[in-house]
Amino acid sequence: MAFEATRIRQNIRDHIESPQSPLVLKKEAVKEVLGYPVTLDPEWLMLWKTLQAFYPDNATFVPSIATVIINWCDAFMSWLESEENEDAVEKLLDALTHVNRLDLMIEVSGKSTRPVTAWDANKSIFVIALPKGKIPQESTVLAGFTSDLLRLFAPSPMLGATELDEPAGTSILAPEDAEDWADLDLGSPESHTVVPSRQKQAPPGAKDTGPDVIPELARIPRPEELTRSPPYWIVVKQEGRQRVVIQGSHAPSLASLDQYLKRWCRGDTGRSDRPPIVEIKLHESAFGLGLLHDTLTLETERFREVSAMAVLVFIERVLGYTALPSSGSAGSVWEFKRTKAFI
Repeated sequence: MAFEATRIRQNIRDHIESPQSPLVLKKEAVKEVLGYPVTLDPEWLMLWKTLQAFYPDNATFVPSIATVIINWCDAFMSWLESEENEDAVEKLLDALTHVNRLDLMIEVSGKSTRPVTAWDANKSIFVIALPKGKIPQESTVLAGFTSDLLRLFAPSPMLGATELDEPAGTSILAPEDAEDWADLDLGSPESHTVVPSRQKQAPPGAKDTGPDVIPELARIPRPEELTRSPPYWIVVKQEGRQRVVIQGSHAPSLASLDQYLKRWCRGDTGRSDRPPIVEIKLHESAFGLGLLHDTLTLETERFREVSAMAVLVFIERVLGYTALPSSGSAGSVWEFKRTKAFI
């Protein structure tokens, strides 16, 4: 135990406090953009007690957290420098005038599989909540923080009223809600999401006023916002005996399917650790600013098979999608559509 503490203290000096460490240099870059110094003083002992089971090699513990903070700084600077966030940035600057610094608090939350961030308006600090598990790859962490910052502060002005229960336009957590920030499922792809308002339908019998006009590019929401509202699409492909690919426009539908399949996937009885016989993986979209999953793959090793049957049943019976007439190879490609929005 003494050796672990010594190693962690050494890593704190090298990766958190050293003037030449990437984290300190990144904090200086944030100071140049923001105008206020960035401070953080994590409770390393509590963090280690909570997360040590996920770091068999304790030498990777502090560097992993340092990388998360660096990713947060990158996402934060991008948010600061974006012209569309000017109003929200002004609100943040007003809040920081009382403390003359930007404080970061590091905590652990079991509600997300990736690091998430929230603004505590009562204490005027940003909270970074680490997952109670391994840190995902850097691209996922960076995209997730980008989504959190875009949602926690002022939404894009070209979007209409939200169709969710969350009030639209909430820019910073209210003081009375700040203490309960950890109870929010900030890691959920659909949490605190603003979706474009539906276009008004012409009344029955109304005359056609002419051809439609393609909206201006600046008024079209980001892909992660555009795909929140119906119609939702799912395409399932059986690619040989060892692979199934599910592509979907509605990320929460894919996430639900992912969790269901992982829960019921059998283990390999030929191995003592009984790993799942099918590798189930969500893939990030190549488009948008925030975290958006648009593909789910099921893949098994050679000499085994994975079938799309359970996937097809779940999509129709649980998610309520409607199968469309097949336009691809019979028996290997299935298309589904849902026109009713999810709550």
